Amino acid sequence: MVKISHAFIVSVALTFAPEVGAYQAPKGDFTADGYRIQAGALDDALNAFAAQSRVQILYSPSLVANRRSSGLNAHVSARDALARLLQGTGLTAVAVNANTYLLQAVPRPRPVAAPRATVRREVSGPSSPTQLDTVHVTGTRIPRSAFQTSTPLTIITREQIRSSGHQTLFDLLRLMPGMTGHHPRDVATAGGASQVPSAAAASSSLYSLGPRATLFLVDGRRIANYGLVSTDMGALSDLNGIPLSMIDRIEILHGGASAIYGADAMAGVVNIILKKDYSGGEVTANFGVSERGDAEQQRLSVNLGLPTRGGGNVFLSGDHFTRNPLVGSQRAWSTVDQEQAGLRDARIPFGYYFGNYYVPIKGCDDLDTGSEGQACSLDRARYVSLQPGITSTAFYGHYRQPVGSHSELYADVRATRVVLEMQNAPFYGLVSLPEDSPDAFAPMPVLPLAYAFSEVGPVRNRTTTTTRDSTLGLRGYRGRWEWDLSLAQRRNKVLNRIDGLIDEPKLEEAVEAEKFSFTKNANTEEVIEEISPQNTLGGEVILDSVVANFDGPLFAMPAGDATVAVGAEARRERLRSRPGGAFMRGEVALAQKMETRNSHRYDSALYAEMNLPLHESLSIDAAWRVDHNGGHGSRVSPKAGFKWSPLQSLTLRGSVGEGYRAPTLFEMRRPMTFGDTEIVPWNPATDPCLIQVSETDCLVDKQATVNSRLKPETSHSRTVGVIWSPTDAFSLTLNHYRIRRNNEILVINSLQRPELYPEALVRDSDGYLTGVNLYLDNVGSTDVRGWEFDADYRFETARLGKFALRLNGHYLDHLIRRSHPTVDALDYAGYTTPNRSALGSVQWSYRNWITTLNLRYMGPAKVDFGDPTKSCYETWQVSGKCRTPSATVTDLNIAYGGFEHWLLSLNVSNLSDHRPVNYDESPGGYSIVDDDPVGRYYLVSATYRF
Repeated sequence: MVKISHAFIVSVALTFAPEVGAYQAPKGDFTADGYRIQAGALDDALNAFAAQSRVQILYSPSLVANRRSSGLNAHVSARDALARLLQGTGLTAVAVNANTYLLQAVPRPRPVAAPRATVRREVSGPSSPTQLDTVHVTGTRIPRSAFQTSTPLTIITREQIRSSGHQTLFDLLRLMPGMTGHHPRDVATAGGASQVPSAAAASSSLYSLGPRATLFLVDGRRIANYGLVSTDMGALSDLNGIPLSMIDRIEILHGGASAIYGADAMAGVVNIILKKDYSGGEVTANFGVSERGDAEQQRLSVNLGLPTRGGGNVFLSGDHFTRNPLVGSQRAWSTVDQEQAGLRDARIPFGYYFGNYYVPIKGCDDLDTGSEGQACSLDRARYVSLQPGITSTAFYGHYRQPVGSHSELYADVRATRVVLEMQNAPFYGLVSLPEDSPDAFAPMPVLPLAYAFSEVGPVRNRTTTTTRDSTLGLRGYRGRWEWDLSLAQRRNKVLNRIDGLIDEPKLEEAVEAEKFSFTKNANTEEVIEEISPQNTLGGEVILDSVVANFDGPLFAMPAGDATVAVGAEARRERLRSRPGGAFMRGEVALAQKMETRNSHRYDSALYAEMNLPLHESLSIDAAWRVDHNGGHGSRVSPKAGFKWSPLQSLTLRGSVGEGYRAPTLFEMRRPMTFGDTEIVPWNPATDPCLIQVSETDCLVDKQATVNSRLKPETSHSRTVGVIWSPTDAFSLTLNHYRIRRNNEILVINSLQRPELYPEALVRDSDGYLTGVNLYLDNVGSTDVRGWEFDADYRFETARLGKFALRLNGHYLDHLIRRSHPTVDALDYAGYTTPNRSALGSVQWSYRNWITTLNLRYMGPAKVDFGDPTKSCYETWQVSGKCRTPSATVTDLNIAYGGFEHWLLSLNVSNLSDHRPVNYDESPGGYSIVDDDPVGRYYLVSATYRF
C-alpha cells in the first residue's frame, strides 16, 4: 500500500485627486483682467484657461481631440468661463474639488424643460450657456453636482493610471494604502498550505477584512464572481479580466456601504468606470522589460468612438496583453535558505523519516550533505512563480442612442479571455512504502520516505478564464426625475489544467509492479506520465440581474431641494462546478475528494436614499436597504451621515451604518482537508478515545462536511473626517474608520480545540471518540480601526511650469480577530504585513513635458512566529531580525506630447532596484502581498490619436 501524506506538521505611488466632497465654488475666483482665450482647438483653449485661472482640469487628451472652442473674452467666474468654453462641444465638467474639474462627455440627452441646474449667465455672454452636469458617484445613488458624500471617496483618474506604469488592475489596486492584494499564487494554494492549485484569480480588498468584505462594481453594477472556489477565501472578484486601457476612472468608497449596495460592501466599494462617449480614435502600444532582461510584456490597445445619427455614440475597444512569467530561480534572493542572513535553512530535507531525523536515500549518500542531510532537500522558493505569465485578449463595446427627447437606449458588451500560467515546487510528501519494496529502508521498512517527485517537474497550472458581460437599458427624465431600467447578465467561466500532481492509485500500481523507483533515476517517461496525468477543474458563475432606479427632488427646503433615490433589484446567481474525474474519485494525492455541483439562488432588494440640505453649510444623508437572500431570510441595513462646513475652508463629515452578508453559494461547501486521520489532544472533551496513541494524543478519523445552518455575517461601521482647504492650491483630508464584523464564517478549529466544538465530535455506539468533523460556521469576529490621510498642494511658476505634490497614507491602528467567542482576541496590526503605508508623488508640467516622480513607503512588519502573542525566536533576537525593515520604492514617468497626434512616454519602476527583504524564511525572502519581485523595470509607450 502506497500512501502519501504531508511531509511536515503616480509608478508604484499614484497621484490621487483628494477625496473631498465638501468644497464650494470659491467666491473670489474672478481673474483680475478677465479671460482672454482665442478660438481654436479645445485642448489649447483648456490649457489657456488652466493657466489663467489656476484651475486643474482632468481629462484624457483623446476626449478633446478634433473638438473646437469658440474662445472667450469676458470677466466672469472660473465656473462660468469653463461652461462657456465647453458650449457646443458635447462635453461637461464635474467638480472634484474647488480647484479641480473632471471632464466628461455628456452622458445623456438633457430634458427640454425643467433643467437640473443652470450656470449663471452674464449680460455680455452667450444666450444659452452649457450646463455643468451632475454625475452618479460611488457612495450614493443620488446624482451630485460635485463629488460630495459623507463617506470618504478616492478617485483614480485615467491620467493617474497612465503615469503609474502599471499594466494590470490588480497591480494598480493592491499597492494602494489600505488595500491588500490577493496574489493568484496565494489564492490558488491557500497561502502555501496546499500543493493543489485550485484557483488562480487576482483580487484585492480593503482594511484587511478579506475579499468577501469589498464589493467590486463595473459601471455601478455587480460582476460575476470567479468561477472556481478559492481554498479559503470563498467568492472572489477576478481583476485580471478588466484591462486598464478600457477604464476611464476608478472610484473607491472607504467604509461600510451595505445600506446602498448590499452584501459584500462591509469594508467598502471599488467602482470601475469604463470608457463610453468617445470621439475619434486611439492606438496605444507599449513594451516593457526588466533590467535583467526578463519579465517582458507587450500591450496593444485600440479605442474608437463614432457618433450616430440623432446624437448617439458607439464606442469600441480592443486590448491584447502578454507578460512572461518570472520564477524564483531568476532572482538570487528567492530562497528559503536564509543562513546567510543569520537565520535558518528552511529547505525541506528528504530521506527516510525517523522522528526529526532523515536518513538520505540512495543517490545522496556520496554527497556532502552537511547537518541533517540538507543537501538532499527541496528549496520551494526557487520554483514558485514570483509573477504569473499572462495572455489576455479583451473586447468592449458601448452603444447609446437617444429615444425621443427625454430618454435614451444603451447597451454594453464586454468579452475577455485570460490565460494565466503559474508553477509551484515539485510535489512532495511522506510516502508509506510496502515492506517488501526494494526502495524500503532495510533495517526498518516501516519508516516513511520524505520524497519530492522531481522527475515529474514543478506543479504547473494553466488557467483559462472567459468573461462575458452584457447590459441592455433604458433611461431618461420625466419632469425633474430621472429613471433607469436595465437587464444584465455576467458570466465567468474557468478551466484549470494542472500538471505535476500525483495520482495515488497509479503510483501504488507502479510501485508494486516495480516500474517506478524512488532510489534510481531510471524511471521512463511513460511511467511518469502514468503516475502524473493532467488534471482539470472547471467552474462557471452566471449572474442575471434586473435593476430599476429613480431619483429626483422630493420637496423644497430653504437651502435647496431634498433629493431622494429609490430602487429595486432582483438577481439570480448560478454556480456550476465541474472537477475532473480523478478529483471526483479522490485519486489525487493530498487533495480533497470533490463533486459536481449545480446550485443557484435568488436574491432581491429594495433601497432608498435621501439627502437633506438643512443649511447652506450642513446636509444630512440617510440610506436604508432591505435584502432578501434565498434560504437566509431578510435583513435591513441602515446608514446615516452628515457633512458640515462651519467655514468655507473647513468641512467635517461622518457616517454610521450596518452591514449584512448572507453565505454565498461558494460557502455552502465542505472546507478543504488533507488526509483521512489526525491526532487531536486528549482531554476531558475527547475522553473516552477509541485509539489513544499517547498520554496526550488521540488518533481519529477526519472528514469535512457541509454546514447547512450557516447564518449571515453582520457588521457595524463608522467614519469621521475633516477636510481643510485654506487656499485653492492646498487641501488636507484626515479620516478615521472603525468596522466591526460579527458572525464571521470560518473553518472551525475542531482538531486543535475539540472542546469548543462538541457537535463536531463523532462517537461510536459505546461513546468512544472515533472521528472529528470540519465545517464552516459563524464563529469569528474582527474589529478593525485605522486612519487615512490625503494632502494635495499645487503651485505654478512663471518660467518653470506647474508643480503638483500629493501624499496619500494609511495607518492600521487595530486589527483584532477572534476565532471563537470564548477564545482570546489577538491584534494582528503590523503582523506579517506593514500596518502603515504611503503613496506620494511630485509632478512637473513644463510645455509639452509631464514628469512624475512617485514613491511608495511600506512600514516594518513583525515576522510570523505562529501568532501575534508569541515572542521572537532566539535566533532572530540575536541577529536583530524580529521585524522586517521598512522600504521605500520610487518610480519615474516621463511623457512628451509635442508631436502632433502622438504621446510618448517612458516609465522606470523601482528606480533604485530595491531588493525585497523579509526575515520570515518560509515565503522565500519576500512578501507576496507587498514587495516588488521584478526589480528595476523599463516600459516605453506610444499613443497615436486620430
